[in-house]
Amino acid sequence: MKIKAIIVDDEENARKALLNMLEFYCQEIEIAGIAEEITTAFDLIQKTTPELVFLDIQMPGGNGFELLKKFKKIPFKVIFVTAFDQFALRAIKLSAVDYLLKPVSPRDLIKATNKVMDELAKEERLAQKLEALEQNMDTSQQVKKIILNTSTNMHVLKLEDIIRCEADENYTRVMTNDGKVVMVAKTLKEFDEMLTSYGFCRIHQSHLINLNHVITYEKGSSGLVVLSSGEKVPVSGRRKDFFLSALQGNL
Repeated sequence: MKIKAIIVDDEENARKALLNMLEFYCQEIEIAGIAEEITTAFDLIQKTTPELVFLDIQMPGGNGFELLKKFKKIPFKVIFVTAFDQFALRAIKLSAVDYLLKPVSPRDLIKATNKVMDELAKEERLAQKLEALEQNMDTSQQVKKIILNTSTNMHVLKLEDIIRCEADENYTRVMTNDGKVVMVAKTLKEFDEMLTSYGFCRIHQSHLINLNHVITYEKGSSGLVVLSSGEKVPVSGRRKDFFLSALQGNL
């Protein structure tokens, strides 16, 4: 995840030091510009639309708060960079804002930027969830989406792109038409309950398939379904009639 940022500071040495540390320790932060005072900073923000602003508080021609007051709603995260005394620092801490004390240490910089990245990632995930919800609630919209959360990522998948789901004890492997496999901490029963109304069918204790990806049904004592991926998935005897009925109804 890349974050676009700008630096606003009137001290050249402070700007250079922060820029060098960001390039070395925080390569996820992409510096889109640097400003020396609030007027040029405001123009730079309008031009580059950063997600993060490293903002000095005291500058000639106005302080950092005056810059922020120019925005009806602040559309970016702020990390204050300050050389204030202990009294001012206590006020900053009480206000629960993110800040770095000059001279900036790499450890503090990494900690502050990681916090911002986590917050932005959560906001992005929430926006994706709300977008998926709105689309799924729209009865005129054919394409439906599902949100799959893993320990490291949030995946937004179109239901039509899911070929099948396979049980793995209390987990489920979700396979898509581009070869992606997502392991989710949900049982196959939970996926069955969520997806049956959208053209999916549980054909086996361990397998839930998207009927739209069925290419062939090979009859026999142990029937097999051939899917668009080329995979062959067994149909259990007790689910055979249910599967054939669901397949006919899906045509």
